[in-house]
Amino acid sequence: MANTHFSQKRQIYNEEDTENNVVNQNVGGAKTNKKPKEERKLGGSLGPALGKSFSPQEDSNLPDIKKVENYVLQSIIGQDDQVKKIITAVYKSMIFNTLKSNILIIGKSGTGKTETIKQIAKILNVPYTIEDATKYTKEGYVGSDPMEVIYNLINNCRYNLAEAEHGIVVIDEIDKKVNSGVNNDVSGVEVLKSLLKIIEGTKITFQLHHNLLYDFETKNITFIFLGAFAGLEKIRDKRLNTNPLGFSADDAEEKEKLKSRYLKKDLIEYGLPEEFIGRIDTIVEMNELSKENLALILKSSRLSIFRRYQAELRKLGITLSYNKELFEKIAEESLNLDTGARELSNTVNYIFENIIYEVLSNPTKYQKCILDLDIVKDNTKYELS
Repeated sequence: MANTHFSQKRQIYNEEDTENNVVNQNVGGAKTNKKPKEERKLGGSLGPALGKSFSPQEDSNLPDIKKVENYVLQSIIGQDDQVKKIITAVYKSMIFNTLKSNILIIGKSGTGKTETIKQIAKILNVPYTIEDATKYTKEGYVGSDPMEVIYNLINNCRYNLAEAEHGIVVIDEIDKKVNSGVNNDVSGVEVLKSLLKIIEGTKITFQLHHNLLYDFETKNITFIFLGAFAGLEKIRDKRLNTNPLGFSADDAEEKEKLKSRYLKKDLIEYGLPEEFIGRIDTIVEMNELSKENLALILKSSRLSIFRRYQAELRKLGITLSYNKELFEKIAEESLNLDTGARELSNTVNYIFENIIYEVLSNPTKYQKCILDLDIVKDNTKYELS
């Protein structure tokens, strides 16, 4: 049992998602008895909230899993199988008392790892926190204590311990904590070892105001680890080329099938501790996004930054006109920097930079904006009228 003090409000990371302006919603008209976070009454300081009964397993109004999947896929493009696998793992942890999910998601920056979790957590109205693994060190050393992830989760649901016990903890850049070969590497693999008990499920005793003690269980928290794991594919390719399962080198179809997933031993060879990997039950590899994927994100994703610009201009009475090939041009430009969907924002912001300035300088002057295909390279290639 861990014993820690929580006698005053901590100044800790509180992940906000103001960029996408997404709120907790019900899917397909499903009703829920849980109020949105901003409306929850916690009974003043901390008292009644701490003892509130909260159990997703008993909530018969959880949205249908298929409806949640369809909702998330309105935002996440090119990751259909991955989204399904992640949602299944999260639901498994929420619905079945005896099955705990700890998920590892592998993928390059901009493939939708973090955004997928955000969409799932918000639509289910589940508290979550997103942490950066690189800021943590072994307990007792300079840096953030791994226990901080629990404090941050509790803070994000306004100190409602009962809700936090069924939340989601996301730890990004976990691949930066691999075994460096240094004994007692306090900022590397030792951090992962410090997380083992929390991940597996343990009881933490918090001392809050007025010296009251509260027990907090981590066994129902879903832990999700994210990382790019650059070079991991070489370990997998090496394993396949040595034919460990006895397949002939000519059996290309079987090798391709095996290549579609990583094994735990690949991650151990990469440098993650065996005892840490042993607590991961679901491994998801995100697809690299193609030009077609990126163009579709711009065109139809609910989070498309292009559509947001278009909507804001429409509010000002301005109709945006462009050739549909523009989406492919933007996607192609973004692919050059190899940062996936993240680069789309930079490219689109560049396109609209001068337009927004001119529109705001003359708010009632224009009714139409025509974008030239060359605006991707030269953001003066537009016409306002």
